Amino acid sequence: MSIEFYLWLHLSGIGLILLSVGGLAHSSESGRKLLSAAHGIGLLISLVGGFGLLARYQFLWPWPTWVFIKIGIWFLFGASATLLRRLSHLATPLWWGSWALFLLAAYLGVHKPF
Repeated sequence: MSIEFYLWLHLSGIGLILLSVGGLAHSSESGRKLLSAAHGIGLLISLVGGFGLLARYQFLWPWPTWVFIKIGIWFLFGASATLLRRLSHLATPLWWGSWALFLLAAYLGVHKPF
């Protein structure tokens, strides 16, 4: 598969994650199942796309530091659904925090600083 395919896969997964995090931050109990499923599917799609990009760009072990930071961000996005459910009184700061995580991940992916 091409680099463009994996890039679109990765970006569409991230889009699905952000949409579901926004929905989980502001939804009632009725829509949580669908949003949680979309969150998990987005995590899987972004992971497959991200590792596909690593393979296509031929980043070999040891990976650069920015890759490990992006994997950590992926884990934080994975925890965001649970955090939003358990800490619903902090939904707005958690939503803004996920937006900041997205900006950091985008910066790392575009500039690859280290």
